[in-house]
Amino acid sequence: MADDDDDWVGEPPEGRYNRDRAKPEFWGRQWQGRAITGAVVLVLIVIVLILVLS
Repeated sequence: MADDDDDWVGEPPEGRYNRDRAKPEFWGRQWQGRAITGAVVLVLIVIVLILVLS
């Protein structure tokens, strides 16, 4: 019978990062996604306003 990787209970193969190695400020600097989302929302609002007012 083939091994099934879905039922293992040990430590993941890639290991774990300790709290002292984690860098939460790295994720705080990821502003590009929020900027793109904000720009898309702004464009959609402008389009809706143009359609409503015309």
